[in-house]
Amino acid sequence: MQLKARQVERIYEKLGMEITKTHHKLAFFRYNSKVIIKTRLSHGNGDAKAADKIRQDFRLSEKDFCDLRDCPMDKNRYVEILKQKGIIEN
Repeated sequence: MQLKARQVERIYEKLGMEITKTHHKLAFFRYNSKVIIKTRLSHGNGDAKAADKIRQDFRLSEKDFCDLRDCPMDKNRYVEILKQKGIIEN
């Protein structure tokens, strides 16, 4: 799966992730003030390194991650999936 850094940044924005810039961009997805997902992205505008690792950080199948990247999936649907997987408590 090809993934551009800008596409990952748009996912961060869509999910309202908290971003900390160090030598990488660290992004945290919080739900009810609790960090649920933590991921990182190297600086740059080219291809994102280790696209499959980023997908795994989001705890999504390849199909679901493509939906998140390509916009059919919104934040509410993402939270719903994480609840179904038991990552977020109901």
